[in-house]
Amino acid sequence: MPADIVFGRMLPGAALGLLFGNIYYAYLAKRLAAKEQRENVTALPSGVSIVFVLVYTMGILLPVSKITGDPVMAWRIGLAANFIGAIICVIGAFIGPWLRKHLPTAAMLGALGGLAVVFIAGMGLDDIFSDPIIGFVALAVVLWGYTARGKIPFRLPAGLVALILGAVIAIFMGKASVSFEGVGFYAPIPWFFTIGFQAFKEAAPFLAVIIPLAVINFISTLNNVESANTAGDNYPIRETMIVDAIASAIGGVFGCPYPNCVFIGHPGYKRMGARMGYSLLNGILMTVMALFGLFGFMSKIIPTSAVTPILIFIGLVNIEIAFTAVPKAHIPASAIALLPFVGEFAFEQVNSTLSAVRMSAADPNVLASLMMEGLNYPGYTVLAYGTIIIAMLLASILAFVISRELAKAAAAALIGVFCSAVGLIHSSTLAWMPVPQLTLAWLIVAAICYALYLYGKKNPQALAPVEE
Repeated sequence: MPADIVFGRMLPGAALGLLFGNIYYAYLAKRLAAKEQRENVTALPSGVSIVFVLVYTMGILLPVSKITGDPVMAWRIGLAANFIGAIICVIGAFIGPWLRKHLPTAAMLGALGGLAVVFIAGMGLDDIFSDPIIGFVALAVVLWGYTARGKIPFRLPAGLVALILGAVIAIFMGKASVSFEGVGFYAPIPWFFTIGFQAFKEAAPFLAVIIPLAVINFISTLNNVESANTAGDNYPIRETMIVDAIASAIGGVFGCPYPNCVFIGHPGYKRMGARMGYSLLNGILMTVMALFGLFGFMSKIIPTSAVTPILIFIGLVNIEIAFTAVPKAHIPASAIALLPFVGEFAFEQVNSTLSAVRMSAADPNVLASLMMEGLNYPGYTVLAYGTIIIAMLLASILAFVISRELAKAAAAALIGVFCSAVGLIHSSTLAWMPVPQLTLAWLIVAAICYALYLYGKKNPQALAPVEE
């Protein structure tokens, strides 16, 4: 994507959407604190999630740019995708409370745990181990201050100390530099008012890709609000989804193709001692950096290996909650929700490797070579699309089976049948029966669960839950 679009359009738009979201979530935290008469309320973390930046870039912007050869057109379609996602988020706001009530906690927290272990914590280790002098120092400070809850001189936040130490070490090692490239004022311009109709028209052929990504985004918000609930801050799911939709629309109007969302990390921020003020500070700071092009400037001074330990801590807290905030009997359900993300990670890594050497798994010879080396690419592929939904379905079915709620397990499997049949999972686009074998597999699971339910009605003792 050309630099003028990134700095002049995307970042200013993202900043305004993020600012609105952070201000509102600070207000929401203040309202909750007043209602419950306590001060230890942590605002929901909000903004453009790096996970969805990758998902939307790889799923929409990059493919469209390759197909059309026009990155500006890809950006326009991204804006339309953002608005479509906002509409779906509003629709999700009205079914979100029902889902939150009926889904097992293990399904929601387990899916977040999988996202955290692979894409938040796991992927950060390479930055630390490839730059160990800075990375290990920063990681030690973060784990001491936040995980072990050790004291830091002058009561400084461990994350801030890690960033400062990382920058200082980088300067002494000659790894830091001062560059003003890209610095300047980028005024937000309401681009969408001039290209809106054209963008929607151009996006129409890509709806089969856009809609599943938007559904996954609203489900992610649902799960992240649930994680805040388990950490002690009970926020209204409907209101948060509508706020996300408005923030996304604001960002889209001013040029951002990525959705705003409540992202992963609330329990981690709470463990750090963050309250409602951090949301305001984050919104203001990110807006200033985006409008004045300071992200590149800061990245030259503070190395990635100093930032990553904070993400690892946030990931660790989400993994911990996936196993401690669910009924003990449902821990295996949380565990199974982690596994699909490993397949998605393998898919992304294999694709990136092949792309780097200008090869593709679509080539039968390449695919055969991958399979001979033990890389089950077809299996990775069907796990990589709709991963968070797959994880929640598996965890829901297992949790219901453990609790002997077999009719609910059958219903969850039938949802898997529907999602598979229309391409919401296991497929890169919406389509009818893209992977018929998997649709049949979900149907078989539903039939087995329902048969067990009928058997249990006649023989209640035979299927009684096992007492530990």
